[in-house]
Amino acid sequence: MIDSHPEWFTEALSIAKEQRSIEVEGNTIAYQKWGDENKPGMVLVHGSGSHSHWWDFIAPLLLEDFQISAIDLSGMGDSGHREDYSPELYGKEILAVAKDSKFFEAGNPIICGHSMGGFMSAYAGLISDKELGGVIMVDSPIRPPTYDYSTHVRSGPIRRIKTYPDRESILERFRLTPEQECENDYLVRYIAEWSVKEANNGYQWKFDDTIFDKLGFSHMTKNQAFELKCNLGIIYGTESNMMSEEILSFIRENVPEGTPMVPIEKAAHHVLLDQPLKLAEAIKKIAKKWI
Repeated sequence: MIDSHPEWFTEALSIAKEQRSIEVEGNTIAYQKWGDENKPGMVLVHGSGSHSHWWDFIAPLLLEDFQISAIDLSGMGDSGHREDYSPELYGKEILAVAKDSKFFEAGNPIICGHSMGGFMSAYAGLISDKELGGVIMVDSPIRPPTYDYSTHVRSGPIRRIKTYPDRESILERFRLTPEQECENDYLVRYIAEWSVKEANNGYQWKFDDTIFDKLGFSHMTKNQAFELKCNLGIIYGTESNMMSEEILSFIRENVPEGTPMVPIEKAAHHVLLDQPLKLAEAIKKIAKKWI
């Protein structure tokens, strides 16, 4: 494990940002915002059970070309929990953050999401009544109708919330889902620190442990990404156990002609943690062609 903090990481975290919140469908949605309001906008969307701080060290790397907002989807991060969740609702939250960030005034915003966040980004693109620059899906496995779910590697938080007596004991229990090795231990520790809250005289995970029971697999089986009117980009880790050749072939056969599909070498599903610098470059390379 690499336990030191490289200079680029320290510099990224030093970049000024704002903490904001808005109301969407009766619920408080938190988000973070960086950058020059005169530049094109991009909304970054985290994966299941995660939060906007997964993007803290990547968003600053995009500021030369974009202003950035990173959302906490409802039921995760510092946003409120709901009685029910749906892809359409998440799409509305993403678009509301783009609107509140005034991204539509700066041009046609781009939405980029990791894993489940990629699917929610595609839903936002599908339901938007305003033009988007494009949607980028990062290691979001669009599965064919013939996919055998008995082989499925679950990516969502499946552990029920419990209270841990102190901060260190809950952080020791932090695991990536799906589980994988990650050499950048400092990044894993960083996102773990932002994943917990004080509650019941102890500490708990921030995510709502009922999300996946309510969403089911439906958010992953619809091919909404193939129906977008805006641009689409695909990024994936070459070592991801979520992006099998069966799934990659299905995506290649169904995306519009000219859709970029960018592999990130030496990255598993959690591309943001395995190869943050390469991911930032891939996002920029795709998105700059759309502005």
